[in-house]
Amino acid sequence: MFNWPKFWQRVLTIVIYAPVIIVALYLGDLPFFILVIVGVFISLLEIYNMYNLYYQKHHDNFYYGYLCSILLLSAVFMQKQGYTWENNIFLLLSAAMIGFFIFELARKKIFFLRNQYAYLFRSVAYTGLMYVHVILLRNLPGGFAYCLYLFLVVWVNDIMAYLIGICFGRHRLAPGISPKKSIEGALGGLGGAVGLSVLFSFFHDWSFQFGNLFVSLGGWQIGAGQTIFLGAAISVFAQLGDLLESLLKRSLQAKDSGSLLPGHGGVLDRMDSFVLTFPIFYYFVYYFAA
Repeated sequence: MFNWPKFWQRVLTIVIYAPVIIVALYLGDLPFFILVIVGVFISLLEIYNMYNLYYQKHHDNFYYGYLCSILLLSAVFMQKQGYTWENNIFLLLSAAMIGFFIFELARKKIFFLRNQYAYLFRSVAYTGLMYVHVILLRNLPGGFAYCLYLFLVVWVNDIMAYLIGICFGRHRLAPGISPKKSIEGALGGLGGAVGLSVLFSFFHDWSFQFGNLFVSLGGWQIGAGQTIFLGAAISVFAQLGDLLESLLKRSLQAKDSGSLLPGHGGVLDRMDSFVLTFPIFYYFVYYFAA
């Protein structure tokens, strides 16, 4: 049976936080950097809270993890222009960690969970290292258009997967990781992501002016044909990111990562779809579009 109260609760939460993200994306620079820092802080806090509740002890490495994440994000924020050695380092580290995360999914197991220092490294990679790429993406020419595109496609993927899964879901996608997710929902998310991706390509040169406010999606360099592939790829990796967080919560016997966002859970529950899509989309744009 469809849970209408929870649905409208989710909608209200989206109506509140989505404009905040879009405005920060438009402003870029320090406002967007602060938003990402806050997101990383809350995400890490939720990760360590789940760990502490499961093992019934205090994980005292939270501040080290947060410091490492801040240093990563600050290095990217401060360099901003041109190709530097950081891109090579981030590419290699990101590829290694994405491969490791997918291996965890394949094995249906979070590795090194009992080791605090290994868990610290994994948490920093899961948040700071992955979130770095949205700052890199925003700093590219046309960064606002690329970031807006990515957020909209992932949001539509999540919404369609949720609605189609609730209404028509019959076949379980990954019962050992997330029993409620269905193949029908995954296909609904895929269709929604590809549809919006193609639609966005027709409006990439859109601009709007109201008084002194001027909003433009200029700088977009992705062809209409590529958006079909991109929409599908973003959907797949968004859903893998969702499953990865579900595996982490299942390993720590947590239903939600937190309760900050009514109807959704914690910030980590809302941002899990971006963990893998941030780096993958950034490197596609950097090497093939920007």
